[in-house]
Amino acid sequence: MEKKALLAILQALRRAVQRDLGSLWSLKVNNFFFFVMLLVAGALSSGLPPWSAYPFLALLALLLLVPASSDPLEKIPAERLSSWPLGRSDRVALRLLSLALSPVFWLLAFTRAWPVLPVLIALRLVIRLPRLTRIPPFPLLAGRLGGMITNNVREMLSLPDTWLAILLSLLGIAFRLSGARADPEALSIFAILIALALSTWAQSLFGLDPDSAMTRYRLLPLAGWQVLLAKDLAFLGILLLLALPLRPLPALTFGLMALAIGHHSSVRLNLAQKRWRFTAGRLLPVGALQALASVAAAFWELRSGPQVLAGVLCLYLCSLYFYGRSVK
Repeated sequence: MEKKALLAILQALRRAVQRDLGSLWSLKVNNFFFFVMLLVAGALSSGLPPWSAYPFLALLALLLLVPASSDPLEKIPAERLSSWPLGRSDRVALRLLSLALSPVFWLLAFTRAWPVLPVLIALRLVIRLPRLTRIPPFPLLAGRLGGMITNNVREMLSLPDTWLAILLSLLGIAFRLSGARADPEALSIFAILIALALSTWAQSLFGLDPDSAMTRYRLLPLAGWQVLLAKDLAFLGILLLLALPLRPLPALTFGLMALAIGHHSSVRLNLAQKRWRFTAGRLLPVGALQALASVAAAFWELRSGPQVLAGVLCLYLCSLYFYGRSVK
């Protein structure tokens, strides 16, 4: 009986791991991935290796490795697992066999990193590592919209898009603090890349909200544009914090344009997202238009100055008012 139960559990875990691996492909409709694929295509069309895309591909692979390395047994609630008719030896066997279902196990096997496998097995058997995907604490902000902004910041911290932007910001700061001359053009590129990494989320600001969230929003003593503004302020706050040590104005111009265009899909298309997966947007027409218009606005701001930012801000406010009426 215990062997049959063990086999049934393993089959269920296999299906769960397959579903999780399938959800990682949300990356293919992400604005930053689209940018990296353009770099690859441009290099290959010139007959050259895509050297410029390799650092970005490495960052994406690193962030995909975090959700892929989670323990398959964590998908089972502890109370349910303890109630199953399994003996001690069967639970040890389940722990070992679940290791073989982990994508990291197959990655290590494929790369022939055999010395790491015993360490990984020992960690699975002896201790339970803290989950890497635990959202860091964030203080509750004050004010009428403070609670909603805090909640939206926590939602963004559960997205690899945000952590990609954090890594890019750290790389930009390291470049600025290095002995090399801090080229303003390079700092601007870093700032724009940070905004690009976050931009797909601007297409799906309600993507992590449960089905009951819209009902709660309607019960709040807030106008629809205020609900949308709280989400925008969380987005812009993270963007400005990461771009501030570099070049904040082009990043802010990019972010405002991305929000102005992304409001349409956020409010009208209801693109559901999953935590610890890259945000999946709509490549055509919203994603392509959003990326191209935002990049153009950011570079225009670099050439012409803050008056471009003022014009983009007016466009954003019109979008906020127009789409905010549809939220409630």
